[in-house]
Amino acid sequence: MVWVGLIARELAIFIGHTYRISKLEGSFGFGWETGRIARSIASGQGFSSPFQDATGPTAWLAPIYPYLLAGVFKAFGVYTTRSAIVILTINSIFSALTIIPVFYIARRTFGPRAARWTGWLAALFPYAWYWAIKWAWETSLATLFLACVFLLSLRMAGIDSMAFSTQPSSAGSLQKAIDAMASDSRVQLSPRLHITEWLWFGLLWGLIALTNPSLLSWLPFCGLWLLIVQLRAECTDRPLWSALAAGAVCLAVLSPWVIRNYVVFHRFIPLRSNFGAELRMGNGGNAVGLWRFWMHPSSNVLERKKFHEMGEIAYVEMKRREAFAFIHSNPLSFAQLSAKRAIYFWYGTPRDTGFEVLTLGRNVGFLLSSILAFGGLWAMWRQRHPATFLFASLLFAAPLIYYVTFPHPRYRAPIEPEMLVLMVGLFLHTESKANSKPAQEPISNDPS
Repeated sequence: MVWVGLIARELAIFIGHTYRISKLEGSFGFGWETGRIARSIASGQGFSSPFQDATGPTAWLAPIYPYLLAGVFKAFGVYTTRSAIVILTINSIFSALTIIPVFYIARRTFGPRAARWTGWLAALFPYAWYWAIKWAWETSLATLFLACVFLLSLRMAGIDSMAFSTQPSSAGSLQKAIDAMASDSRVQLSPRLHITEWLWFGLLWGLIALTNPSLLSWLPFCGLWLLIVQLRAECTDRPLWSALAAGAVCLAVLSPWVIRNYVVFHRFIPLRSNFGAELRMGNGGNAVGLWRFWMHPSSNVLERKKFHEMGEIAYVEMKRREAFAFIHSNPLSFAQLSAKRAIYFWYGTPRDTGFEVLTLGRNVGFLLSSILAFGGLWAMWRQRHPATFLFASLLFAAPLIYYVTFPHPRYRAPIEPEMLVLMVGLFLHTESKANSKPAQEPISNDPS
């Protein structure tokens, strides 16, 4: 599945010519802020200048992916075709490797048949390739890390459908596996849990934080759920101390970046500096629930001039004050905007492509996948599946920050592998329910 998925993605890159780099605005459209920071690193100016002009040190983005792209630029040239092919290939490798944890997530949750369906869909469904083959951004890497930590969480909680069925490949056996898991009020854990798993948990969350900090909104739900599950199982490895060790590992991974930001900006900036600016982009008198790109320093020359003159920290602080002033003065408008953003996150953002049918089809497909994923979650809840909270909390927590800032289809991508598992689970659940219905007895015409 991984090899087929990777070949499909590579073919899409070359057939679709997605490696072509526009020369407009100095190729800013390739990687946007990520590309500019990577260019600064590759040219010896350090982690700086996220926009078209040189503006000095920055913490606008988390560091892992810009440094990765900088390494590609250093080796193959800044904004060259070779660099574009290499970084999109690396993205495709991340995307293809995601098939592995997703396969095992589906197998642990619903059984081998669900794993096969999920794996092949992740390998061959074109939408699963899009962000990898088109955008020089951290999306594919963050998706891989999140899928790995989700799988690790299932393992640490002892959730495995294989433990409850000897023949889980059939629809009926799948139902029996789920029923068997539901019949036990406690998750079945091995007698001894290794602290190594908690250390991996902390490491993965540290890497996620340095790749896409927005995903950290799920960490409290995931971490506390794991801790409660293991405490209820009366593990002998003292899960509380193991969880604290995981937190120490996560903080150790983050500490070099936090220290760098404090040394450079003389204030505590744990991951990214730009939240105030992003909050302002989505909230204002003319806001409609979407990103107001015309106010962004990358699009607005006057805003970029303010950013340059004031400096990044002062500029972001000004935008934060403006955003909070609007929210404080217009709480009802903010609530309405947040509701719109929630709808757009699951339905897809409006987009003027010039072809209404294509736009409508795109949004309907986006909405349908959301409905099917929540349908799979509902089926899990009905069956009292022990992994229900893990899936539900991810779908609840991951989009929260976008409800108050602004949505984009790319922001849903990191949780779409888990949504795919839920969709496949829903279809298999529906099939098993249909197969389990007793056949109706034929109606007799005999009056006796």
